[in-house]
Amino acid sequence: MILIYILRFIYASLSCTALAFALAPWTREAFVKYGRTRTRCKPIEKDVQTTGTEAVAVAGGGTLFSAALNMYASCTVPKNLFSQFYCVGAIVGGLLTIDTIAWCDSQAVPELPATDVGFFIHRYIAFEQWLLGATQSEVPTAYPSKLAVLALVLFTVHVLIRLKECVYDQPSTDARMHIGQYAVGIVFYVFTPLAVVADSYYSPGWVAQSSWTAPVGVTIYIYASIHQWRCHQILYSLRRRCIDHKSTPHESSTKLDSYAIPTGDLFNYVSCPHFLCEILVYVSLWMVTDCQATSLLWVAGWTAINLGITARESQQWYQTRFGAGYPRDRRALIPFVW
Repeated sequence: MILIYILRFIYASLSCTALAFALAPWTREAFVKYGRTRTRCKPIEKDVQTTGTEAVAVAGGGTLFSAALNMYASCTVPKNLFSQFYCVGAIVGGLLTIDTIAWCDSQAVPELPATDVGFFIHRYIAFEQWLLGATQSEVPTAYPSKLAVLALVLFTVHVLIRLKECVYDQPSTDARMHIGQYAVGIVFYVFTPLAVVADSYYSPGWVAQSSWTAPVGVTIYIYASIHQWRCHQILYSLRRRCIDHKSTPHESSTKLDSYAIPTGDLFNYVSCPHFLCEILVYVSLWMVTDCQATSLLWVAGWTAINLGITARESQQWYQTRFGAGYPRDRRALIPFVW
């Protein structure tokens, strides 16, 4: 069970950290915002309270701690590196899918494979048993549920689609994101494939509790994937149009001209429908597992918190940038609600 606890701890920690950073204006500007919503973070100039040590004064009236914090806040990377998230997710998800399917095919009954079989999950479980000082019979395990395997395949397809969009469809941009956000993205796509199937490793004999949950989950997944693709294409089209407009020598371009209000599809209802669809994708994956992959529900919770915070920032940015010209009845993330 160690793997499950590790996964849930990671997503709980990420969620709490994101909420904490979103509360304070400076940390929200430095560590939460990215892309167009991120502005140059104002340095901390006054002393920062430290615990257990005496603050050391530096030039400018600050402290060594605040100077280090300012330096860390200025560490950014190009937002174009988002493609590396999906590359990592595709590699980990693809390898784990192949490994898990091979394990399922090798099993006639829900038991561990022979000790000489080198499946990744088998090796990990053997390590966990050794770490706990337990014997094989003392750790309940089973070959992964077919529903969990289906969810893992759908996850891998999802990140492959996003990788293709980032590499081939999305125009290049000079937007930046904090290096901490980059690290969080890598961590997320390394561990999320494991979260999809981890619970079934420790729950022998997963049996579908209903005949409708998985089909509904697949339906929601298809719906969310289609609309997310459409919304991304709308954003990419606007971005290309703005780039072409700025490059036209016979027309003067203003800062306002570099952005436009997206319309069409779910943009008619919310400012960030692509975020809404991303959340629906992970909720649908949880439903595909017949709502038995509890760790995947933690993934969906972290995704909702993270993208909910970003959607709020985007909504405020749109309203500030376009003022009265922005649709007043357009919500941030949930149609007609918020």
